[in-house]
Amino acid sequence: MAAASLLVVPAGHAAAHHVDPFEVVQEIYETFKNGGSYPETRAMFSRALRDAAHDGKLDADFGIVYAMYSDLTRYDGNPAFALQLADEGLALLVNAPQPDDDMKNSLLVSRAYALAELGRYQEAIDSVTITAVWMGERFGEKNRTDLEAMAKEWADAAGSGGASLPSAVQLSVDLLNKAQAAYDKQDTQSAIMLASRGMLPEGTNLDKASVAFQNARAQMILGTAYAFEGRSGLAMTALRRAADLLAAEPWDGRSKAELLPAIREDRNTWNVPWSVFSQIAGLASAAGQIDLCAAALDTAEVFAVSPDNRFLLLSQRAALALGRDDFAGAQKTFADAEAEALASGDARNAALSRFYSAVAKLQAGNGDPADPDGEAVLKAAVVYADLPGAALQNAEYALTTAVRMVVDKTGSTAAAMPHARRAMEIFRQRQQAYANYDAAQESGRRSSRRFLEVFIGGAYDEAQAKAGSQARDSSAGIGP
Repeated sequence: MAAASLLVVPAGHAAAHHVDPFEVVQEIYETFKNGGSYPETRAMFSRALRDAAHDGKLDADFGIVYAMYSDLTRYDGNPAFALQLADEGLALLVNAPQPDDDMKNSLLVSRAYALAELGRYQEAIDSVTITAVWMGERFGEKNRTDLEAMAKEWADAAGSGGASLPSAVQLSVDLLNKAQAAYDKQDTQSAIMLASRGMLPEGTNLDKASVAFQNARAQMILGTAYAFEGRSGLAMTALRRAADLLAAEPWDGRSKAELLPAIREDRNTWNVPWSVFSQIAGLASAAGQIDLCAAALDTAEVFAVSPDNRFLLLSQRAALALGRDDFAGAQKTFADAEAEALASGDARNAALSRFYSAVAKLQAGNGDPADPDGEAVLKAAVVYADLPGAALQNAEYALTTAVRMVVDKTGSTAAAMPHARRAMEIFRQRQQAYANYDAAQESGRRSSRRFLEVFIGGAYDEAQAKAGSQARDSSAGIGP
């Protein structure tokens, strides 16, 4: 319990539960130190975790309980369960609104020792390489050198070619590559865990520019994963942290950010500031934060070098114009986006531009269901969804957006319902295909909530109309 015990601070720490985790670990630590048996102290840990949960959940402060419980379990000869406890504690921490880096690193130490006792030496080394740097900064150089010496022992125990000792920066790169790969497979929980582990401690002898870039990349992946899960507040927090790491000074969110020279001058890094600031713009637009959206787009513009990114930038600028009720400006920007897409041979984005332009025209109208604007939006969505090779996600987005926009503007579901049925079927297919069932399916349901409301309402209207028609036919003597 060495690393965890360094963090035991029973005074001055407010408890969010009726069970205070710091009082719990202090009591258990004293019991063990005074001769308490392993079964007795393990039972105390188990009871504390059971009694402290509210609605089945624990606060992040209980990470220290998991860390010390893991160590005690390993001492008692059960490294497999110790590893499970460390991983559960890490999952609790990385999903907290304000992750505790001290506690996270303490759990990574516990995790590493459990892995080593299971003979998984490379994983153990990877678990503590970055943490060792943190230990030196947080508790003194001896703690760092002791942990690095232990990692070398594990490498030696693995035998020739069995394990390597990567640098902290290289390990961060590897972990973040794995995090991005997990996100690409829609496994957001693994992406969040790996990105959290890939963050480097600041204020050490590591290269400052490397630390800033790697940590910004980690926060970018966290923000992207949180946004996918529908946790927009956490997503914005992570992305704003990434923006501050990339900037020469903290960004005010009202003007164009001035980025670090090392970022501006190295085009190989530009995908990170592009992703960070374009995602901030998207979240800000959705939240009605027009000034933040505009400042983020101004910053992102220089990094939008690919045709796809240039198109997305134009689309976001058009969305910004819509947010300002500048419908003419939005239609012009979408026309520019379509021209740029056609010039690069991009039929998909050209069709998407035409769809958005139809939406802008609909929004500028008076909402009369008899006007052709609503039908034009629905037709443009179908053209986009029917493009050869169109991904299910793109088809669902176009159709659900068209249905929602038409119904919200005109107040009528009649013209939209055939398209809503097709969108619902695609929605079901995508729900079944998600890799991370809980997080991704919940995200899909949350992001499609308005469409689902429209679909249910439209189906109800149809049922009512059908029932009324049958009643009239019956009263007229029509039918079997």
